[in-house]
Order: sequence, then structure tokens, then C-alpha cells
Amino acid sequence: MTNMTSVDTNAVLNRLLILHHRSLAAYLSYAIPWLHRDNQAALEVMQSIAADHRAVVDRLGERIIDGGGMVNYGHFPLRYAALHDLSVDYLVTRLVEFEKQLIAEVSKCADRLRMNPEVHAIALESLGEAKAHLQSLEELTAGRAAAGGV
Repeated sequence: MTNMTSVDTNAVLNRLLILHHRSLAAYLSYAIPWLHRDNQAALEVMQSIAADHRAVVDRLGERIIDGGGMVNYGHFPLRYAALHDLSVDYLVTRLVEFEKQLIAEVSKCADRLRMNPEVHAIALESLGEAKAHLQSLEELTAGRAAAGGV
């Protein structure tokens, strides 16, 4: 088994960076969804996820630059443009789907980085955060369903 080159490592780190920087939660922090007074908890969860994603992006960007690489921020998927004017109730269910996909992608990236303990640790931390975000979103969805909101 061979070690990844710094170019390969930076490519995986940039993949992780784009996944977080161009996440649905990050998009919704710029394009605020339709809100009503009962959406405060959902909005707080979304804002917390977006803030966590920004922190991961900062750490990954520093590591990429320290490794001699160029940071690639990517673009938001065009499909997000159709979501910004929808209710938070609907978007929470979409965020659950997104977090499940993020967990799968971050797991793949973490696996590719396992030979580099420093960056592997960053990937595993972001994976743990994604799992915690998913749990928060699922709890929010369950609470809203129990209250008759979703």
C-alpha cells in the first residue's frame, strides 16, 4: 500500500472543503428561507450547522495551503436556487437528506486520508459533526411531527 502524495491529499481535502463550503446549510445561510414565528428552533439548528461547516472549511483551507496546495471553493449546486423560498419545515427534511449524503461522502474521504493521521483526524472530526447534525435534524423533525407541524 502506498502513501498518498501531497497532490492527492490536497485533492481529497479540497473535496471535503467543497462539501462543507457549498453545503445546503451554507447556502441557506445566504439565501434565508421563508420563516414564520414557529421556525426559530429550526433556524437555529440550520445556523449552527452552517457555522460548523465554516469552521471546517477554515481548518481545511489552512491545511491545504500549509501543504502547498491551492484552495478550491467550488460552486453551489444549481438545484439549491429552487429551495431558498421554501418553508423551513420543508427544508429541514431536505437537510436530513443532505446530511446523510454528506456522511457518506466524508466517510469516503476519511478512508482515503487514513494514511495521513493529521488530515485523517480533521476528516473524522467533520464526520462526527455531520452525524451530530443529522441527529439534531432528526430530533427536530420528530419534535415537529409530534406537534403536528411536519
